[in-house]
Amino acid sequence: MQFRQLHSESFVYLAEVSKFQHMWSFFGRSYHYNLFIGISEFLIGALILFPRTRLIALLLSLGVCLNIFVLNIEFEVLFAIGHITFDLVITLLLLLEYYKDIYQFFIKLGGKVNGVISKPKYKFLRLFPYIFLVVLSVGYFVFSIYVKSMFSVKHKIVGSYEVNTIKVNDSVINLRKGSIGKKPMLFFEHNSQLVLSAQDTMYVGFYMIKDEKISLGFETPTAFGLQRLIDVDFNDKQIKGTSENKELFEIGYQRLSEKEDYLNGIYE
Repeated sequence: MQFRQLHSESFVYLAEVSKFQHMWSFFGRSYHYNLFIGISEFLIGALILFPRTRLIALLLSLGVCLNIFVLNIEFEVLFAIGHITFDLVITLLLLLEYYKDIYQFFIKLGGKVNGVISKPKYKFLRLFPYIFLVVLSVGYFVFSIYVKSMFSVKHKIVGSYEVNTIKVNDSVINLRKGSIGKKPMLFFEHNSQLVLSAQDTMYVGFYMIKDEKISLGFETPTAFGLQRLIDVDFNDKQIKGTSENKELFEIGYQRLSEKEDYLNGIYE
C-alpha cells in the first residue's frame, strides 16, 4: 500500500516526474522488497520493547531512520519528514542510556557483557511489552484493512488499457494519442479515478461499479462529446451504453500486458 502508484502516473516520462514520484515508483516496483521493509521495521519496533534486545534494535533503528530521513528530504517527501524526525529523535533519546556501553563496545572492545539487566518488580510491567505489541499490531492491522477497503475496487478492471475504438451512434471516431503514452489510453485507478488519454488531451474523472454496471464521468466533456455514462454495460473489453444526451457510446479497449505496464501485474 505505501508505495502504490497510479497507473496513469507510470506513463509520464522519467525526466518529467517529480522527485517524489521518482522515488515512490522506484520503491513501489517490487512488492517483495516492500514486504521485506515492512517486516524489518516491525521486528525492530517489537525488539525495542524488550530489554535484552533493545540495544541492537535501537542501533538498527538509527540506521533505518537516518536513511529514511535523508531520502525524505532529498526526494521532497514533505508529508513524511515530521514523522521520521519524531522516530529519529525517540531513537536517539533511548540510545542515551547506552552511550557509555556503545563507546566501550565499539572503541574499547567492550560492551555490556557483564552487566545485569534489571527486571521490573511488578507483573504488569513485565507483561506490558507483550500487551503493547499485540494491541498495537492488531490495531494497525485492522486500520490498514479499513484504509485499503476505501481505496480498493473489488472488480479486476483496475489497470492500464489501450483504447482500440470509440464509437458514437455507430460512427467511428478517428483516434489520436493523448498527452501521456504513445497510444490512446484508458486508466482505471484503484481510487476510483478514471483517466482517458486521447485526442492530444488527458481527461480526468471517476468511475463506480455496482451490480455489474459501470457509471463514469469526466470533469470536462471529451472531444467526441462524452461526459457522463450512468449504469451502462461493461466487461474487460468494452463499455457500451447511452449517455444523458441519448447518444450511444461504445469504447473498446485492451488490457496492457505486465511487460508493457508492470503495475498491471504487481497489484493483482
